[in-house]
Amino acid sequence: MRQFAAQLGSAGYGRLKVLGALDVVVRSGQMLVILGSNGAGKTTALKAIMGTVASEGRRVVLDDTDLSRHPSWRLPVMGVVLVPDGARCFPNLSILDNLRGARLAVGGRVRTAEADLLEGVFRFFPVLGQRSASMAGTLSGGQRQMLAIGRALMTEPRALLLDEPSAGLAPRIVEELFMSLGEIKRRQGCAIVMAEQNVGYATQVADDCVVLEEGRAALAGRMADVVQHERLRTAYLGL
Repeated sequence: MRQFAAQLGSAGYGRLKVLGALDVVVRSGQMLVILGSNGAGKTTALKAIMGTVASEGRRVVLDDTDLSRHPSWRLPVMGVVLVPDGARCFPNLSILDNLRGARLAVGGRVRTAEADLLEGVFRFFPVLGQRSASMAGTLSGGQRQMLAIGRALMTEPRALLLDEPSAGLAPRIVEELFMSLGEIKRRQGCAIVMAEQNVGYATQVADDCVVLEEGRAALAGRMADVVQHERLRTAYLGL
C-alpha cells in the first residue's frame, strides 16, 4: 500500500517539550489535516517529521522505505517535501525561475519533463502562468503562497507537507487556495499532511484529522466523524 507514515515521541526545542507522542498515517491521494490553535504544536509536528526539530523515537516511512536515518535536507530528494509557513520564495527571481529551480534542486529523481510539470502547476494556479515572467517579489501574499506550493509540486512529491497555507490571506484568496488544494489531492496522487487553523475549509478537503491541544492529540479519526464529535465542535473548533 502506498502511504506516508510518521511516528513521533515528544519533540521540542532543547528542554522545552512542545509536542507529545503523535502518529500520522496518510494514504497516497488523501489528506490529513492537523488542527489546533496557536501554540498547539502544529508547526513543531511538521518540523519533527522533517527532522529539523529533535523528536524522541522518530520514525518516517514512505511506502516501504524507512527514511528515519536520512538528514532533513535529503528528504525532498527522497520525495518528502515541506512547504513552510510564510510563503517563502526567491523574490529577485522570476516565477518561472523559482519553479525551474525547485525541480533542479532534487537532482535526477524527477523524471517528468519540465514543461509537463509547469503545465500542471499553471493548471492548479493559473495566475502563476499568466505572470510567469514577473519577479516573485511583486506577487501578493496569496500568489506567493501559490508559488511556494507550486515549487513543491515541481519536485513531484510523494508526500507533501503544508504548514498553515491560509495564514494571513484574505478570505477570497483562501477559498481559491483550498479549491486548488482539493484539485492537487485528486490529481497528484501524493499523500498530503497539512497543519491548519482554518477549520471550515480544512474540513472540505481533508480525509482524516488530528486535533492537537497543548501538544497532545486530543482527537483523531476520519474527518467526517471528527466534525460530528460534540467535544471537538465546542471545545476545539468553536462550532
